[in-house]
Amino acid sequence: MEAQHYFFIIGALILCTAPVILLATAHINSDASENTKLEFGRHDTWRMLREENTHIASLSQLLRRAGLFTSAQQIKAISFTLVACLVLGVIAAAASLFKGLAIGQVLAITGATVIGSIVLAYLILKNQADERQNALEKETMMLIQTTRMLWRVGLSLPKTLGIICEQLSELSPNCAKELSLAANKIESGQSQEEALYELINSCSAEGFKEYLIVIRQQSITGGSIDKSLDELYLLLQNRRRLSLQEQVNKISGKMSLVMMLFLFPALVLLAAGPSFFSMVQALNELGG
Repeated sequence: MEAQHYFFIIGALILCTAPVILLATAHINSDASENTKLEFGRHDTWRMLREENTHIASLSQLLRRAGLFTSAQQIKAISFTLVACLVLGVIAAAASLFKGLAIGQVLAITGATVIGSIVLAYLILKNQADERQNALEKETMMLIQTTRMLWRVGLSLPKTLGIICEQLSELSPNCAKELSLAANKIESGQSQEEALYELINSCSAEGFKEYLIVIRQQSITGGSIDKSLDELYLLLQNRRRLSLQEQVNKISGKMSLVMMLFLFPALVLLAAGPSFFSMVQALNELGG
């Protein structure tokens, strides 16, 4: 293939991907000025897409669990991923062309590169979301103890949440970040029940979700939550103990299997060795 053909195909690829790259770059480089009509329009569009498409809603929920809370953060993350995947696709196409591969091979390699990059990005995102939810689960014990202490001195729920967000930002950063979202919504005028309900639906960490349910129930019915928090604390302790026991049992089972694989041949040799050697000796005598 002649050089001008190379440049023509690469130019066509760049022209095809340029609109997406420019649009994504506009999202990435846009200021954090969330108050402009353009930004509100983008966020409204993203919200409508989430409501109308279950796949987009699932992706948004996964981004949310990974720590990307706002529409702006989610749009920028998706835009950056698309840019990276398309750039890798163009690089793969250019490398394939300069190696002299056929057009069909070039298209196959380019498509595989883009799709593989998207799949890899999704797996990385899912792993990050799982790690963050596990961190939430581990931090919940500290969160329960702090909430009990603040509640016993007579603080209201909004003040309790505010102090937790400030004091636990280092010890329990993930829990503090989640609760700060609810606290900000409450300060903006949203009801406590609604703000906590939204937070419950967006979280998959079982222990943290149960903590939010207890807090929300208190905001609805009133009264003390000492007993509920104590019971939840004991429940999470037992759950963690059982989880550790399961891990120990799994490790013990694997170790037993490894020992069997290594020791079984030796045991067979020890048990059957004398008989085997006697039989070999008898055969040798008969042969002699």
